[in-house]
Amino acid sequence: MTVTKPTTGLARVPAWIIPALVAGWTVATAVFAWRTQTPLGTTVVLLAMGPLLAGLLAAHRKQVAVLRRLDHQSRTIAAAARELHEVRGRLDSLATRALSTEQFGKAMGETATNVINRTRKGVAADLLMTYRQLEALHNLYAIAPVERPLPQTRGWASSPDLLLFLADLVARTQPSLIVECGSGTSTVWLAMLLRQFEIKGRVVALEHQAAYVDKAKAMLERHGVADLVEVRYAPLTQVELDGRTFQWYASDGWSDLDAIELLFVDGPPGDLGPHARFPALPLLGDRLHPDGLVVLDDMIRTDEQEVLAAWLEAYPSYSAEQIRLEKNAALLRRDVPRM
Repeated sequence: MTVTKPTTGLARVPAWIIPALVAGWTVATAVFAWRTQTPLGTTVVLLAMGPLLAGLLAAHRKQVAVLRRLDHQSRTIAAAARELHEVRGRLDSLATRALSTEQFGKAMGETATNVINRTRKGVAADLLMTYRQLEALHNLYAIAPVERPLPQTRGWASSPDLLLFLADLVARTQPSLIVECGSGTSTVWLAMLLRQFEIKGRVVALEHQAAYVDKAKAMLERHGVADLVEVRYAPLTQVELDGRTFQWYASDGWSDLDAIELLFVDGPPGDLGPHARFPALPLLGDRLHPDGLVVLDDMIRTDEQEVLAAWLEAYPSYSAEQIRLEKNAALLRRDVPRM
């Protein structure tokens, strides 16, 4: 709809001007006729022209007002048409992407099924792992009878399946010197295993926190195996290896050790920085017995996996066996040269 834009001028004249103009015209005509002695007929015609001009002026004003209203309505209709066009476009877009009720129900059903299946598998895996840990703990109690409460396993501490794996290693290799990076639940179990299998050996545990040294010693005393374990306070110090700086146990704690038959690497904690356990093999490798074994715990973590890869690259004489456990582990040994 197209409407000609109304003009201005007379359309803006106030309404009271029209009667004033008629009155002024009448007065002016009367004065003019009196002074010029205009004939009566002419005077009447002149007087009639005043209301006629006023009517024309009023009609013009109304016409302009109507045109203005039409112009406003035209703009309103055009804006509404644009909005409707945009809405229709959005509706068309939604229509192309919208799912039917049947499709929506099917999608929701598939999603729910997937969630239930994943949850069921996760719960089943957790239950199976818990069962395996209970089974391993039962076997440990059968191997080394426990007379007093033991510290908890799993979490930060060693899991029962790892302790059972260590028990099997100790029973088979009969190590005379076990060195443990870190101390805790595993320290007690290693000592009890030495006693149970009547192995003439000892455990040396390196601990970087003085408070844990005292706790470990007290725990060993309670279980009557303090004579088989030496918990050494070895604060972490900086060590440079291959151009990298690590925080590792002070050399005063391990410089006198030699012919290590079992090295259990369960520390320092990984939050000290990347590859925190890497120094174990570079610093203690030369102190291992030729048949010595190395166990690296927490292989479920990427950091330990990278440590193992770096060890094997730097020391090609070693090979590694992946041990499937709750937190996974790796068993390293030197390859026997072929004759």
